[in-house]
Formats: sequence, structure tokens, C-alpha cells
Amino acid sequence: MPDPLPVAEGTRLDQQAYVADFERRFWRIGAEGFWKLERMQGYDEGDFASWRALRAGDWAQSLRLIEELRPEFEEYYGKIAAAGFALHRVRVVERPVVPYIQWELNLLRVKDEYGERVRVVDAAEVAEDEAGGPLPELCVLGTKAVYVLHYTPSGVPDGATRQTDPAAVDRARALVQQLHASGEPLEAYFRREIAGLPAPLGG
Repeated sequence: MPDPLPVAEGTRLDQQAYVADFERRFWRIGAEGFWKLERMQGYDEGDFASWRALRAGDWAQSLRLIEELRPEFEEYYGKIAAAGFALHRVRVVERPVVPYIQWELNLLRVKDEYGERVRVVDAAEVAEDEAGGPLPELCVLGTKAVYVLHYTPSGVPDGATRQTDPAAVDRARALVQQLHASGEPLEAYFRREIAGLPAPLGG
């Protein structure tokens, strides 16, 4: 597996600057596409309605709110397809599955239906590569930039370190691509591991 950390020093961006920089670059990704690696087992999703319902213990409402997002996802992923690139995501999952992951995989399953190419990797499969610490949270935008995402201890987004050095971007993209190739398609994983789980108690 490639070195999990990009090789060049980057630019530390606070959350507001990261979002602005990301949005400026996103629609110009190009044919290499978008590659994301999610390693943490929970994030603070702020005021996202479905996540708030999960936190409140209303699983049925949380799932209903995900279903209500279908028209939005159809429009969004249609725009991405028209722009000529694709989204790829690797979701590393620890066992036993925690409530956040159970919830997120329901959300990602709908995104996957509309075109996001989601693969699941069991945490045990990357254990040898994490001897020095967990794999980083990465967003790779084509060949132009990679963001190492930062979070507070409670999972609140805390900006990113942007790297545009071609070697750093290539190494990060190769890491996510290799994990994606070795991962299991979300739909198959979901049917086997997630669909039969009881409702979680909260996130």
C-alpha cells in the first residue's frame, strides 16, 4: 500500500477557508474524479436533520428524512455526471458497528444508488498499515489537490491541510484507489451486515 500520508507539506486551512477552497475547485476536478477516505467511526453532523433524529433516538424518522433527500441527490449526482467526473468513497468500518456507522451506511446506500461509488473496507484489513496511527481522512480532487481533513475530539469538522504538490496528490489518490479496489461494494455489504441490525439507540 502507498505511504498513507501525503509527502509534501501543505497549507493549513480553517473550516471556512477549507469549504470555500473545496467548492472553488470541486467542479473542475476532471476525469480522474473525486476520491474520499473515511476512517473515523463518527462525526458531528451539525444540524443535519436525519442525524439529529438519530441522536434524539427516532430511528424511523431518521430513515424517513434520508428518503426525503432523494430528489436532491438525483439533481446533485446528475450535475456531477454532466460535469464529466465521478465520486468514489471508501468507508472503513470497525466491528461491532456503532450507531453512527449504521446510520451513515443507510445514507450512503441512497447516494450509491444515484451514482456515488461507495466501497466498504473492514478495519481489520488495514490494521497492519495503521501501526503508526489511523489512516488519514482524505479528499482527493482529481490530480490537483488533496485535503487531509481535521476534526475536534468530538468529531466537529476543523478545517483541512491542503496539498497541491503533484507527488502528494498522486500518492493520496493511489492510496484511496487501492482501498476502493479492495473494498466490498456497499450494496452487498449493506444487505449482509447492516440490513438486519436492530434500530440503534442513538449516535
